[in-house]
Amino acid sequence: MTKPPRARRLLLCATGAYQCVTLPAFILSLLRHVADDVEVVLSASAAKLVSPLAVAAASHHPVHVGTSGDEGEAEGPPLDLDSFDLVLVYPATANIVGKVANGLADDSVSAIVLAAGAPVVFVPFANPAMWAHPPVPDNLARLSEMGYVLLPPQSGVEVSTRDGLAEHAGPFPLPTLLPRIAAALAAGSDIGRARRS
Repeated sequence: MTKPPRARRLLLCATGAYQCVTLPAFILSLLRHVADDVEVVLSASAAKLVSPLAVAAASHHPVHVGTSGDEGEAEGPPLDLDSFDLVLVYPATANIVGKVANGLADDSVSAIVLAAGAPVVFVPFANPAMWAHPPVPDNLARLSEMGYVLLPPQSGVEVSTRDGLAEHAGPFPLPTLLPRIAAALAAGSDIGRARRS
C-alpha cells in the first residue's frame, strides 16, 4: 500500500478565526500525519486568540507574529520561503481570502502567500452567511482560478449563536483535510506553475 505523500517542511499561516484555539493540537496532528517539520506564522488577530508560546511548544520553532499595520513584516527570524514544500492557511478568514484574491500584501500572511512558490492550501472558516455574501464567493473562485487549493468553507460551531454545537465532533476536521493536503503535495510544482502563469 502506497503511503500518502508527506511535506518535508510545512508553513502554517493562521488568521484570526476562532479555530485558532485548536492550533497546538492541530500542529501535532500535522506532524503525525502530514509533515516532518512545521513552522507557524500568526496574524496579529490570530495571536490574540492563541498563545504563541503554546504554538511554539507544539512546533518546536519560534513563532512569527504579525503586528497591526505591519506592511507584510512579522516578528521572528527571517523565513526562507523556498525551503517549504507546502503552505497551509488555517484557519483562513474571508479577510485573507479577499486580500490574496485581489493581490493585497499589507500583512505578514498575505505577503507570504503571494510570495510563496510552494502549493498553498486555504482552509476557510467563517460565519456561513459571510461566505455566502457577495463578493466572497467571487474571491474564492478567483483564488481557485489562480491555482490555489481551496477546501470548501468548513462547518463548525458558530460561536456567537452556538449553532452546530450538537453536531460538533472534535476540535478540527483533520479527516477532511488530510486527503486534500495529500493531493496538493502530490500535485507539487504543477500547482505553483499554474499560479504563476
